Amino acid sequence: MAKAKKKLEIVVNNFVAKHMHEVNQSQVFVDRKKNAKRGYSKHKQERYSEDYRSFCLKAA
Repeated sequence: MAKAKKKLEIVVNNFVAKHMHEVNQSQVFVDRKKNAKRGYSKHKQERYSEDYRSFCLKAA
């Protein structure tokens, strides 16, 4: 009898599934509307006095 040939299985590496536990993680949610009502702002505006910024405002 002739020998039966074995079928070769193709292995497909799914890199998305392999590395998704490193990338997909839960994040802490910050409610910006609630913080704005409390007076919090991420980038403070107008924190320098006018005499410090006088070189920008001079126009001749």
